[in-house]
Amino acid sequence: MGEPTAFYEPGPDGSFVATEATQGPWSPDQQHGGPPSALLVHAMEAVLAEDRTGPDGHLARIVLDFHGPVPVAPVQVGATVLKPGRRARLLGAELSVDGRTLLTARAWWRRREPGLVPDVPVVAAPLPDPEGLAGTKAEDDLSRYLDRGWIASMDFRYVSGFHATPGPATVWVRPRLPLVAGEPTSGTQQAVLVADGASGLSAALDFRTHLFSNLDIVLSFLRPPSGPWVALDAVTALDPAGGGTTSTRLADTSGYYGFGLQTLYVAPHASR
Repeated sequence: MGEPTAFYEPGPDGSFVATEATQGPWSPDQQHGGPPSALLVHAMEAVLAEDRTGPDGHLARIVLDFHGPVPVAPVQVGATVLKPGRRARLLGAELSVDGRTLLTARAWWRRREPGLVPDVPVVAAPLPDPEGLAGTKAEDDLSRYLDRGWIASMDFRYVSGFHATPGPATVWVRPRLPLVAGEPTSGTQQAVLVADGASGLSAALDFRTHLFSNLDIVLSFLRPPSGPWVALDAVTALDPAGGGTTSTRLADTSGYYGFGLQTLYVAPHASR
């Protein structure tokens, strides 16, 4: 069996077959949160594309809730418009395995009318060009431990921080593979595929000693993201009782465009 060429291959009856590129850091049998989250965006964008006469717009707010670990297995996804509208629409989507719902999403689509209001951008220091930064190699023990699945399928260019050093991080990330084999990956799909990794890239504790379980991810986009690079400027805060929150600013090479928030359960591996 060769190297995967995408995170998912189209399967029978509208399913998607997860490849080993979807593997997360905790188990080779469980998917990282990014690929299945992006697959729900893929489903919602497909529903929006069916309305070819509608106005220009984008998914402006996406909320994803994890109901349980998603196995590296064939998955079923579905999406629908929950509230239609010309200026805003609410969409819902869910991902299931063997009839069990493991991930749900709700998203607000927002109409875009260029020139409608003045530009008030996110105030932040400009980021360096990712093409001018050195890529990372799995040279330390932790990096070698994590070098599989989703992590091995990404190109990381650090501006500050490092995943092997606990603390905040600012990093450019580019997926090496398309989300679905044979299909282009939209900018929003790329952003969601990468954004779930913010809690790990800014981890406050060592992966080898502690578990960081994402309960959800909430993303708010000012405009449609433009790939292939996604910048994550992330910081994670912890409470001694096991609570964790990761807050992230997201950017592409045109500047900052959005924000992310993740709710975490954090505990030593031995407490499982």
